[in-house]
Amino acid sequence: MSLSLHIPWYFFFLAAVVLAALTIFVYRYTIPPVSSGKRTILTVLRSLALVLLFFAVIEPLLRYTYSSDVPPTVAVLVDNSLSMTLTDAAGNREAKLRSLLASSSLKNLSGKANVRYFTFSPALHPLNEISNDSLHLTGATTDIASALGQLRELALPHLQAVVLLSDGDYNDGANPLYEAERSPVPLFTAGIGDSSEQKDIAVEKVLTNSIAYVQSSVPVDATVRVSGFAGARTTASLLEDGKQVAQQILSFGSTSSGTVAEYPVHFSFTPTTTGVKKYTVRVAPLSGEVTEKNNARSFLVKVLKNKMQVTVAAAAPSADVAAVMQELHADPNIESQLFLQQINGELRNLATAKNFSSVLYSTECLVLLGMPSNTTTAATLQEIRSAAASRSLPVFFLSSRAIDPQKLSQWESFMPFTVNRNAPPPSRQDEQQVFPAIPPQIQSHVLVSVAGGENGSSGTDVWSKLPPIFSSFGTFVAKPEALVLATMRIQSVTLNNPLIVSRNVLQAKSFAVLGYGIWRWKLLAGASPETEKFFDNWFPAVIRWLVTREDNKRVQVVPSKEIFSQGEPIDFLGQVYNESYQPIENADIRVTVKSRTTQGQYETAMHSLGGGRYEGELDMLPEGEYSYSATAFGNGTAIGKDEGRFSVGEQSLEFSDTKMNKSLLQQMASVSGGAYADVSQFDQLVRKMQSRPSMKPEAQTTSSEFELWNKPWLLSLIVLLFGIEWFVRKRSGML
Repeated sequence: MSLSLHIPWYFFFLAAVVLAALTIFVYRYTIPPVSSGKRTILTVLRSLALVLLFFAVIEPLLRYTYSSDVPPTVAVLVDNSLSMTLTDAAGNREAKLRSLLASSSLKNLSGKANVRYFTFSPALHPLNEISNDSLHLTGATTDIASALGQLRELALPHLQAVVLLSDGDYNDGANPLYEAERSPVPLFTAGIGDSSEQKDIAVEKVLTNSIAYVQSSVPVDATVRVSGFAGARTTASLLEDGKQVAQQILSFGSTSSGTVAEYPVHFSFTPTTTGVKKYTVRVAPLSGEVTEKNNARSFLVKVLKNKMQVTVAAAAPSADVAAVMQELHADPNIESQLFLQQINGELRNLATAKNFSSVLYSTECLVLLGMPSNTTTAATLQEIRSAAASRSLPVFFLSSRAIDPQKLSQWESFMPFTVNRNAPPPSRQDEQQVFPAIPPQIQSHVLVSVAGGENGSSGTDVWSKLPPIFSSFGTFVAKPEALVLATMRIQSVTLNNPLIVSRNVLQAKSFAVLGYGIWRWKLLAGASPETEKFFDNWFPAVIRWLVTREDNKRVQVVPSKEIFSQGEPIDFLGQVYNESYQPIENADIRVTVKSRTTQGQYETAMHSLGGGRYEGELDMLPEGEYSYSATAFGNGTAIGKDEGRFSVGEQSLEFSDTKMNKSLLQQMASVSGGAYADVSQFDQLVRKMQSRPSMKPEAQTTSSEFELWNKPWLLSLIVLLFGIEWFVRKRSGML
């Protein structure tokens, strides 16, 4: 303990002596005269008060230092995902996990170290106590890398080791091996489960169209992953809202035990009525499967009345025009017509004598390729603008070097962008080769993720592997209400300039690629198996999105997905508008969800995000089919309502791989300097961890500083001393 002043100690003592001497001098004689005893009391009171006042002025600082032994901290990360509920050849994983948490080795460790428990699946959460009620094992995904990263950010005091209890089956986030290499402390991993291939049948993926048409055949291609059923037979069925519409026999080859094989399954269905239909590919389970929860995979299809009518208007023949028309002609659900601009600015269909004006007012989607150019007539500009305004005509726009910014600005009312009117037309001199860069918050958008293709890659991965297209900077600016699906990337530098934007305001939809050369995404991308089918998946999906009309409702509430995994929270997104279709900021939106099987009801309220946008969330729902109804109120008056449907729990990433990933857990332990053990060797693993030199208490010195000059008690004491002096003087008649 030490006391420091802002002046040398001898200055303080000298000042104290001077103040005391001055006080003695003042009280040498008093009027009226008082006894020597009173003079002594008054002298002491004033001297103490003045010395303490001077003491406070020089800002004294009291330092207190003490030492203590801090025990090492051990973080125990517990896998809380659904895969931990499986029972495989090694036994029930949940039972083994709970036995490890209740083991004597962890209890003994608690007496020598500060043991902190955490659960993780999508995210890391502290576990205050270990009990049957504190561990739910309901996580829809497993993100080990994120859990390790969040633990590092917590910066636990004197953390010396991490114990990871998991089956190692991560299906979300980055490879946890990278986080293990960065870990400042060793990881001690305990593998729970059987590392060999389990006897299992799983529907891996399903490919089909999200939009279909009445009386049009729709293909469904599924892949069934099989392990451990050599020579067996079962049935695969296609169900429409629970009713079987197709079936076929699956015969598994004579593969060796533990070998995984994939079998293609092909169905087709022909919808007879319009609406949103739920289809399910289901494989009948066989005896001995580790789980039956991955034997089915569902999808929703929106069935429309007839084929889409698409009109293409192009400023001139080009490779982009050829790629777009080839894609439109290949889709049996699209009827398309091409109008090419002539030298005089007239749009003419070279194959038929149809008039552009008559077709324009009957088409369901207008594709503008390199329009308008400097030869586009004022009549054409006005005609397209009127059709877009009067019919809310969906528009797909593709830029080109021949674009005329001045004329294009006349179409801004229905485009997702504004035009820099002072910008010159794009030219070869200022154009750049740019790659699409998908913003992180857009990665799950349907017009991005649909590009994943047949190889199972995510949409974002495919976009990053596309060849560049051409674009010019400074010509286009995304509107505030537009959604920027992709920005420009030059080499490794990502810019804020929009490259792909969409707009959906009430029933007016528009989509724009602010560059040209998308034929490269069809022809040059074919060199890679990951991007080979990109254009075939993406472009028709954009056209279908444009053509599909939402109801012109003032209240629009939709779930973030149509099919949720078991254990996943249910997110809702909403928009609310007034009679003039202006956003309402502070509406009260109540969402009621009803199970279509048990008739159970659940409710949640949505909160505002600003701009008339809202979001809400329901906790994990039981597996099943659900319908929902959302009602919005403003000032106690109902504004409108919306309704829909979704499914929960028929498929989960947690059951896509049922074996324990032993090699990953071993590698994580090795690169971090830790150790791996199976469940039977867990006690040895804990003892090995405890024997490390770092697992000893650490002497820690702590210093505390107290600023005495601003303490209330010091000021109170000074005032008290002066007050007592004043009281004595008053009673003695000295005032």
